[in-house]
Amino acid sequence: MKLDGYDVDPGDPVYDLFFGDGRVTSITADGRAVVAFGPRVFTYDERGVGQHGRRSLYWHNPILLVPMKSEDSWSLQRRLNTAIAGELRPGQVI
Repeated sequence: MKLDGYDVDPGDPVYDLFFGDGRVTSITADGRAVVAFGPRVFTYDERGVGQHGRRSLYWHNPILLVPMKSEDSWSLQRRLNTAIAGELRPGQVI
């Protein structure tokens, strides 16, 4: 199984938007990652989608800055995020 193009292996640390820090415990026969968050365990597909039906699993917390309230500040923040993403992952649609 891969997440964002990287192999997912047992023992890998991951982050879920709902549950926080977790650890991959195994990969199922059908290619899903089994992730433990303390005593709770959930499975995710290769898109990072688990029980909530939307992507929530990432390698790290993707929220680096809380979005700004004002439209002008938010617009600037989005432009900066896009520029950074373009440098880190050139050619990918953001």
